[in-house]
Amino acid sequence: MRVLIVSTLISSTLFAAADRPSSATETWRLSVSPDGRRLQKADGADWFWLGDTAWSLFIRLDREQVDTYLQTRARQGFTVIQCVMVMGYNHSWNAPNAYGHRPFIDGDPTRPDTRSQPNFWTHADSIIDKAKDLGLYVALLPAWGNWWKSKFNNHQAQTYATWIGNRYKNRENIIWVNGGDVNATEHTSKFNCVGNAIDATCPNQLQTYHPRGGRSSSILFHNQAWLDFNMLQSGHGRRDNRNDAKIDVDWGKSPCKPTLDGEPCYEKHPIAWKYSNPSFTDHDVRQAAYWSVFAGAAGLTYGHVNVWIFNDPADKPEETFDVVMDHQGRWQTEINSTGANDMIHLKNLMMSRPHKGRQPDQRLLTDPLGGPKKLRATRGQGYVFVYTTHGDNIEVNAGKIPWKNKKCWWYDPRTGKASLIKTTASSTVKTFDPPGPVRRGNDFVLVIDDADRGWGAPGVGLPR
Repeated sequence: MRVLIVSTLISSTLFAAADRPSSATETWRLSVSPDGRRLQKADGADWFWLGDTAWSLFIRLDREQVDTYLQTRARQGFTVIQCVMVMGYNHSWNAPNAYGHRPFIDGDPTRPDTRSQPNFWTHADSIIDKAKDLGLYVALLPAWGNWWKSKFNNHQAQTYATWIGNRYKNRENIIWVNGGDVNATEHTSKFNCVGNAIDATCPNQLQTYHPRGGRSSSILFHNQAWLDFNMLQSGHGRRDNRNDAKIDVDWGKSPCKPTLDGEPCYEKHPIAWKYSNPSFTDHDVRQAAYWSVFAGAAGLTYGHVNVWIFNDPADKPEETFDVVMDHQGRWQTEINSTGANDMIHLKNLMMSRPHKGRQPDQRLLTDPLGGPKKLRATRGQGYVFVYTTHGDNIEVNAGKIPWKNKKCWWYDPRTGKASLIKTTASSTVKTFDPPGPVRRGNDFVLVIDDADRGWGAPGVGLPR
């Protein structure tokens, strides 16, 4: 099983300027858990993937703007920034970054342009290093999916993947993401070339695949040795999209590999991409987050329609972008959206109870409901979490919970505040009535702890 570790050796003078050697510390090393269900620190300590979608980070922002964005996401509790090195969305394959530097000489994917100092790649280096300084991992896509299909043959794909792998193999905070919103059915050999090249060049860094909407990496690549964990994209096609069902499918595959939703619905994104439709709200992104994580996901990636594109109505480079779903939304404002600020409460909840042994457990519910009101239950060692998306009553078969004294809480996903219900030794079916009316947006988490463990309120951390 691969772990994220760092060599202190510089492989060649070609990459000397980009390498940033440092000792391999427990602070940064990641691994897949022995049971194949979780992403964790290499020493076994719990860790939670809370990603943000920043696809166009490398080409849209200058250094000052990068600092603003990354500092905000670090303060909001994110742990992973998900972005694409060669984006060029819609127009230019070889699109320039904020300083006018292009990634390739004459658009040749086998000739990265490092002739001048600084250049496209030194700016990318600085972004990755700034993320590390703030405690953030970078989930790095070497290129966007449509460019892999149209601009690379297999040999070019392998050449570029090897080059970029060598450039960043010594960065402690890199997690590789193959693909990029692409149906790889007719291009599996090409993406296997990329995956295998990264695997060979960076054997100590984790790798996954970002698929086309509605799909999971497990469909085509689950049994590939280079794929350490699965990623799905539940996407933006409809409200109340049951991404937990997709996690269920991945959870049932053999061999076991961690999985997570790397692109659920984006906040303020028009449903099904239609301007005439309502847009996804903070409740929609919370719902997708809790549904998927309680179904067993190792984390999730949040997204905002005006942040991934770093939209600014006063600054739209013609060569790069023409898809803006909210023309008035400035990324500088939207990075402080309600949904983004809500995500830390999920991370805090998950980090306040041990991860080892956690699994989905719908058997605890006498009536799990269904559709947009689906209840999701997850059980760990000494705790149960149940998510209600509309504030419906939760009927729990307490006899299926294997500890006698049960300390119960309501946890508010909007505020991160926990309120004690009471301690009970009940072994029968018990109904819990969440605070407030039954309505969309009144989501809550029921927490049932083993009272004998002496844990504090959910969301505030475990005693270590």
